[in-house]
Amino acid sequence: MFKMVTLIAIDIYFCHYGNIITNSRCKNYILTRLTQYSMNKIIYVMNKWGYSLFAAVGACILLWQLLLPGYVLTLDMVFGPHVQAPVFSGLGAAAFPRAYLLYLMSFALSGWILQKIILFSLFFFALYLPLRFYPFDRRYHAEYFVALFYAINPFVYERLLAGQWTILYAYVFLFPFAACLVRFYSDMSWRSICQAFIWLALIATLSLHLFAMAVIVLVFFILAVAVRMLLCKEFHVLKTFLYRTCGILALLCVVSLYWVIPAFVSTSHVSVVDTFGAAHWDAFRTAGDTRLGTVGNVASLYGFWGEHEEWSTYFASTKQTPWLWLLSGAALAAIVVVGLTGGLRDRRTRAVVVGIFAVGCAALVFSVGVGDSIFRGLNMWLFENVGFWRGFRDTQKWSALLALTYSLLGGLGVTYIARYAEGLRPRRFIVLAVLFVACAFPFLYTPTLPFGLAGQIHPVMYPAAWAEVNAILKQDPECKAVFLPWHLYYELEFNDKHLTANPASKYFDCTIISSADAEIGGVGYPSGMSKEYESISEAMTSNMADPEDVIRILTNSDVHYIIFTADEDYRDTFRYPFLRTSSLKRVIDTPSIALYSVMGYDSHH
Repeated sequence: MFKMVTLIAIDIYFCHYGNIITNSRCKNYILTRLTQYSMNKIIYVMNKWGYSLFAAVGACILLWQLLLPGYVLTLDMVFGPHVQAPVFSGLGAAAFPRAYLLYLMSFALSGWILQKIILFSLFFFALYLPLRFYPFDRRYHAEYFVALFYAINPFVYERLLAGQWTILYAYVFLFPFAACLVRFYSDMSWRSICQAFIWLALIATLSLHLFAMAVIVLVFFILAVAVRMLLCKEFHVLKTFLYRTCGILALLCVVSLYWVIPAFVSTSHVSVVDTFGAAHWDAFRTAGDTRLGTVGNVASLYGFWGEHEEWSTYFASTKQTPWLWLLSGAALAAIVVVGLTGGLRDRRTRAVVVGIFAVGCAALVFSVGVGDSIFRGLNMWLFENVGFWRGFRDTQKWSALLALTYSLLGGLGVTYIARYAEGLRPRRFIVLAVLFVACAFPFLYTPTLPFGLAGQIHPVMYPAAWAEVNAILKQDPECKAVFLPWHLYYELEFNDKHLTANPASKYFDCTIISSADAEIGGVGYPSGMSKEYESISEAMTSNMADPEDVIRILTNSDVHYIIFTADEDYRDTFRYPFLRTSSLKRVIDTPSIALYSVMGYDSHH
């Protein structure tokens, strides 16, 4: 830059004082030099930072008002001022690195700022990683379509509404994992397979479900490539391939010991997985569609089990505008089909496309689960006969691999369409038009995702009355409180009456006892709960229990307080008659929240 400025300064000096050329020609010459410098600078910045700028701007557009101050509270995504210290036990030990990192960050950042960082980075990586790791031809910039479709689709939309941000983060990391496998198939380098291992290890800290799916993909990738090399008698290459892949699998086993050992030592994982039976499979079964059936619903990247629930009616869906949904879906399907057929005809990509298509087909079958379809029998057999498969009770998570398949094949489709259009005139304009139109389809297919879930969710702050209650609880060093209403999910008044997971443990400086019953089908609360919880739960849910017996149970459990909010008062089937007993002292009573002291317990004494 200093060199260019110096040259322009010299040019100006000679033009002004040197009488070499006329003033008009001098001005045109200098203007040309400045324009050339500016264009070179823009091209340099775009080549170096273009992907990052695209991802950052795209993340802001997708989140929009959700980046404003306040907490974004959805079905399972509940943040508050406190991040609880992670417990290193059972299968939960796999998430310990991620959970402990958030715990450390919470000391320096407030809860809502920490959540903004998580949400922004989630969509930044959802757009950036496909751009960075797209494994096919980049001459026509198809990676931009891939990034948009991977970040904007019904799977992401429904899982974001459900607040399952760890599932989405693992889904985002699936793309570079798959891309590294594709690249490893081409170059057989240590770098490619090591990068795939790193992404796989990161996925394990976010979602064991998607980690298991990725491991299954990796195992079948190794088997398929090994068989192909045996048939082609490529024994020398096969030796290198098996040496490196088996080495990575061994390394993965060693690195995973930090959570595998606690999982097997603990008895909790056995009880949890073993309790997943017919009630669980039915409660979390993949949702169907009256027009497309279950298979068609899954193929269109819908099918989240929550579509069965009243909760889903609170939010918009593209399917409510059938003509837009069908036209945009048909266009995206056509792009994917072009990519599939073109990739199969191209000798350079044929083997990889076959593998991607096989993963997509398997994902479709497994994602349907026990929903009404021809695959129900197969999936039921897997649930009943394959031990670890019971953990996939929410089978629609397999659609993460289906979205990955669509994105990769769609990128090839855009490339082949642009390559054909390149023969038309004006060539450059036609190619850009193809890319622009293709990039518009993800927005048309899922218009409810951009601009902060289409404005359906807004950031909120916890009410001032909650802070007043917490100020009293903080004065009790052995604080223990029961939180009412006794529901794991209920409609928060201050969160626009959206169905939300109970946020009490994230907010109050106190040991909170609250409902663990999701009230979904016949699932009930998780197994392995303490006897103390079971007795308190029975007392809270019984409208006929003697109030004094309830107070006695709370006293024996060292419960000092009862926190009650009236959010569910108008529809709650539990009436909590013990709240009117003289054994409770009303410490705070506001229209939104009340605090009771058990047996007149006072934190000041």
